[in-house]
Amino acid sequence: MLQFKIVQNGTFEMTPETGMTDNRPTCSLIASDGWNILNKWNVLIDLDHPIKDSADLVNSLASIDVAPEQIQVIILTHLHPDHIGHKDLFSNALFIFHEDERLSFHFKENRVFKLDGDVVYELSDDGWPQYVDTVPDLQKLGNSIYIRHCPGHTRGSLVIFACIEGLVYAFVGGTFINKEYYEKWQPPGMSWKPESIYEHMAFVKKHSDVIVPGHGEPFRI
Repeated sequence: MLQFKIVQNGTFEMTPETGMTDNRPTCSLIASDGWNILNKWNVLIDLDHPIKDSADLVNSLASIDVAPEQIQVIILTHLHPDHIGHKDLFSNALFIFHEDERLSFHFKENRVFKLDGDVVYELSDDGWPQYVDTVPDLQKLGNSIYIRHCPGHTRGSLVIFACIEGLVYAFVGGTFINKEYYEKWQPPGMSWKPESIYEHMAFVKKHSDVIVPGHGEPFRI
């Protein structure tokens, strides 16, 4: 069984008159339900904006009883700078992102796994991403997650699916900025190829129960 907690709810405010006035990515924690604290597997999805104080992220993790050194894996939905801030707090983490991301050079000193397709990843000490050609049964992922390549916001954008307490969660990064973008069925404008995002939006809507957007609170669909 997997557990889910929001580390930091994201924000996003932009108007034509003022431009971007607030921008913070949603940071989420998925933990495997290990038999004790020593073999619990902690995964973060996305980090914080680099202009924010790094203490914000550390304190948010502490509020859910997790320290940076207890994070084994960090999955980055894409490598826009606002999603990868303070990565050096996580000295024990494996960073996972798609090989098509342009800013991967920022991770040359880190342990990385660069995806070149879709994977199912069992969250355990001996688990490792396994490439798949078909969509798994998302209701039966158990202790695994499904990481799907969904290019559009960036070339290497990812969406992560997990089944938590019987509900399929989709951690969508830039595919949906927040609930308002979902309700308007609107992809983010500042994207590599926004017209290609619609098929991924439809996939998420069809296959998930809860969306964790890139810059907002989770919501049920």
